[in-house]
Amino acid sequence: MIKFFRQIRQNLLIENKTGKYFKYAIGEILLVVIGILIALQINNSNNKRIEQDREIKYLTNIKLDLLKDIESLEFNIDFRQKKILGIEKLVNEINGQPIKDLNETTFNVINTLYQERFQPSNVTYSDLVSSGNMNLISNDSIKIYLFELSLLYQQNLFNIEHETAEYDENISKSIFRLVDIELMKPVFLGEKTVQQVNISEENFKALFESLEYKNGCVVSKWTSEGMIEHYQNIKNKSENLIELINTELNK
Repeated sequence: MIKFFRQIRQNLLIENKTGKYFKYAIGEILLVVIGILIALQINNSNNKRIEQDREIKYLTNIKLDLLKDIESLEFNIDFRQKKILGIEKLVNEINGQPIKDLNETTFNVINTLYQERFQPSNVTYSDLVSSGNMNLISNDSIKIYLFELSLLYQQNLFNIEHETAEYDENISKSIFRLVDIELMKPVFLGEKTVQQVNISEENFKALFESLEYKNGCVVSKWTSEGMIEHYQNIKNKSENLIELINTELNK
């Protein structure tokens, strides 16, 4: 009987030790799980901070690109507005209006050879798209503006191709065939006057009788008017996008 009770006592001690070991094991597992959760949270926080830093860098660079674009757009708009005025005077003179300033006429004729083209500084946006990092931009309105601007850039390329074709066919061919560019260059650059290089109205007679050149000038004016409107649209969207980016960066 005594042996029996001793056996029961020994079994109870073993069970008690097993229970303690089990509780200890559970505690260890909980500590490991808590440690993993904390590590995951820290890792997620670090990843989020890294992504936010990358987003800030992208937004800052997009803003810099847009500021360059606005400067270029303003130059192109100003150039085309002045060119339109020159073309209007040329067309009036071709239509028979007396030439009042032959130096100005010479300048306007050579100036019809020049084309200013807006080329967007969209390096950062292109990198965002090609790298698949567009999801870094958290503000949906910014992404929408970027997409709309990309469509306007594509339209700009189409407009330039169309303008170049018209220019090559009707403007440059006529000038190269009917006037002496070398003679007129010093006047265009402001280095000499028409009197100094012996330019008279006779030098423009053949050009002004060319219907191709006149039509080329008319189409060039129309094209520039459309391009100015298009550039102003890009400029407005760029300025609105900069405001959105500034708000995002100041958060």
